[in-house]
Amino acid sequence: MYLTTAQEMRDLDRYAIETIGIPGVVLMENAGKAVARSLTDRLPRPGTALVLAGTGNNGGDGFVAARHLAAAGWKAVVWLAGPEEKLTSDARVFFQVCRNLGIPVVRDAEERRGELIRRIEEADAIVDALLGTGIRGQVRPRALELIRLVNEHRRGAVVAVDVPSGADTDTGALLPEAIRADWTVTFAYPKWCHYLLPAADHCGEVIVADIGIPRSAAEHRPPAARVNDPSWWREWLLPRSRWSHKGTYGHLLVVGGSRGMLGAAVLAGLAGLRIGAGLSTVAVPAAQEPILAAKVTDALVWGWPDDGEGRFAEDSVRILPERIDRFTAAAVGPGLGRFPGEGAWLRELLETLPFPVVLDADGLNILAEHPDALRARRGETILTPHPGEMARLAGTTAAGVESSRHTLAREWAEKTGSVVVLKGTHTIIAFPDGTQMVNPTGTPAMAKAGSGDVLSGVIGGLLARGIPASVAAAMGVYLHGLAGELAVRTSEHSLLASEILSQLGAALSRLASDRARA
Repeated sequence: MYLTTAQEMRDLDRYAIETIGIPGVVLMENAGKAVARSLTDRLPRPGTALVLAGTGNNGGDGFVAARHLAAAGWKAVVWLAGPEEKLTSDARVFFQVCRNLGIPVVRDAEERRGELIRRIEEADAIVDALLGTGIRGQVRPRALELIRLVNEHRRGAVVAVDVPSGADTDTGALLPEAIRADWTVTFAYPKWCHYLLPAADHCGEVIVADIGIPRSAAEHRPPAARVNDPSWWREWLLPRSRWSHKGTYGHLLVVGGSRGMLGAAVLAGLAGLRIGAGLSTVAVPAAQEPILAAKVTDALVWGWPDDGEGRFAEDSVRILPERIDRFTAAAVGPGLGRFPGEGAWLRELLETLPFPVVLDADGLNILAEHPDALRARRGETILTPHPGEMARLAGTTAAGVESSRHTLAREWAEKTGSVVVLKGTHTIIAFPDGTQMVNPTGTPAMAKAGSGDVLSGVIGGLLARGIPASVAAAMGVYLHGLAGELAVRTSEHSLLASEILSQLGAALSRLASDRARA
């Protein structure tokens, strides 16, 4: 499923209307009907509905919703926030239909403030059809006042039409006042604000309604982003051949596990195996090798020269050519730690590794201080920062990252030529060509140490199997999130990274079952 900006959605609407020939009023009818259906499905007993309608097409959707609610037995009233003469041509059609049917349409005015508050308080449901996707910058103070009154006095459910009024469609930013919806019905495709804070927190459940825009409209000019969906990459998860062997599925090298952080490297190495790599080797400072060997039975262990303090020696990469031909991908960073000479070490490592690499954790922190380390890379690279690591890379703050997640991820993917996986709720996957994906799987329970190390190993294991970086990143993020969801058996507070690891097989099985039903 695509994910659109406001302009991309306008372009799709225009193409459907002007090129395909679907009348705008047909799309508006379908949109308003979907809003009304969402309400009657959730509140089957008819009550009082207040529809707050602007003068644009969003308001037109509200007029249609009012008509369908009235037909379903609801007592619907439309509160029109603007003069009739400013209604768009399509909205005017359904404004007149409501008038013809005797559905009350009340023109907003300051002197009716008391009446509006009473109607808000008495409404069993409120339909927010005020502003829609087109807001830019400032709006009329009266519109902000209407939004504030709804938020302060509502007692019933609130459904937003397309986006909550007061939310910026493209950035997720909010005006000083923004509707807090219980659910949002959006049309054809989700919008960026449904996945970006703070707007996403105002959307409630997001329902994507088909309003009759053919798929060919998006194929004519595809939006630059989409929701991460298995239909885009499922073909890479075919059943194994009965004639295959462990070498068929590649060999992952995990580099990390300095003193005190061996667990991170172990999680990554085992995750690579769980996701289907044939072999996994965990390279650690030599002093940590006997400790790791006593713990790990599924992965291989390789000790690299250390500095005598449980960290990698500055020249330890010199050992890599001894076995480099054995590996097909690497995950660098889980439990890596910081050490003298780390910049030159990372630069030499990334230059030496000829195959795809996932760079995570302290690998990213070192890169932030030594950005030239990436310049000599020959193979595909995936960067997997959390907001703190992204802040260090971009020279900003974690709050700055969160306020512009999709922009920063896209800029860094284009700047470095890498795939960037910006972790968090609705992880963003950005590609060097400027396209992006937003991931729908995962749970707050995964906000736990070690979860990112599992993700590094998952993506690394997929790379080791020969799956291209763009596909491995999307697939890995989706499966990692799904495994986290499946791992929550009791409380979301108690989930461990090792439990995410244990559910990767179940996540793969779920995908296989879905494929069989498709």
